[in-house]
Amino acid sequence: MSIAFLFPGRGSQRPGMLHRLPDTAASATVLAEADWALRRLASKAGSDAAGAGLPARAAGREAAGREYADGIAELDTAEALEKSPVACHVALLVAGVAGARAMAEDEGVVPALVAGEDVGAYAAAVIAEVLTLEEALRAVRLRGELLERADEPEGDVAIRLAQHLATVKRRPQKVPYVSGVHGRSLRGDTNAVFDELARSVARPVQWEKAAEALAGEGAVCCVELPPGRALTSRTAAAVPGMRAVSVEEHGLADAAESARSASPGASAGDRAGGGGGNGAGGNGAGAAADRGGAGDAGGAADVHGERSADRAGGGEDPWGGGPSGEGRGEDPWGGYKGLA
Repeated sequence: MSIAFLFPGRGSQRPGMLHRLPDTAASATVLAEADWALRRLASKAGSDAAGAGLPARAAGREAAGREYADGIAELDTAEALEKSPVACHVALLVAGVAGARAMAEDEGVVPALVAGEDVGAYAAAVIAEVLTLEEALRAVRLRGELLERADEPEGDVAIRLAQHLATVKRRPQKVPYVSGVHGRSLRGDTNAVFDELARSVARPVQWEKAAEALAGEGAVCCVELPPGRALTSRTAAAVPGMRAVSVEEHGLADAAESARSASPGASAGDRAGGGGGNGAGGNGAGAAADRGGAGDAGGAADVHGERSADRAGGGEDPWGGGPSGEGRGEDPWGGYKGLA
């Protein structure tokens, strides 16, 4: 008996969704890490533009998706979510990861399986620890930018995403991943996960099959992370007897209690088929020192510091401004307490 985390995609976004995330230490840490990474990406884009003789701030805002120069607090406004696919993609990714970390680290409920729909597949990949949060941010930024171009066929977007993801280091899954596109388990096959991330933009979701695959892998309860609710009802309808609960609808504490009662053995650190990673709460509730980021397989505990175990050998990243895995150095956003 195990618990699966579900991550929603486009269509579930709503204004203010990042500001309504669970008010926990783990959630605030994810917001801080994402804010730092987005500002770093905006700064890099601005520096490149300045080198070409353009005003750094204006060009940086344009190149980085406009919202980035002002940090994460501007991503979930009604205007940003309506007009910018980039803002929508990034906000959904951050909301899903923050909700998952809060569930795992603050409530002690950890996933034995993960699955995501659309951009939610990237949040699932972060919690599976095949992507770091920063790597996922770079990828969904590109996905949003490409989709923002009306003349970009979805098949071409998938090719561009595959080219980008080819620069990212492969890591073993710490939490088994179930494909929303193929409707089957990708347990142990990280290359298949990366293929799913690229191709999902051009392929329909088979969520009913994915829900059946989750049940086949032993899931008895599915927890949908913010800001979604639709996957909860679709999963329950596809698998009679499966308990499905939405954090957005029931709140973090009640959703956690529902998951615990459905699967009493799913305590902190108890993962099916996974190692003792640090990304989704592998060391249990309150593991503050280990909240560095999904994919942290023994690197430094500092959420913004270099993690050599994760980032060495990532290859040149044409969309991230340098080698995938470039160190971050000092954290200029220390003491971040979440969104006001």
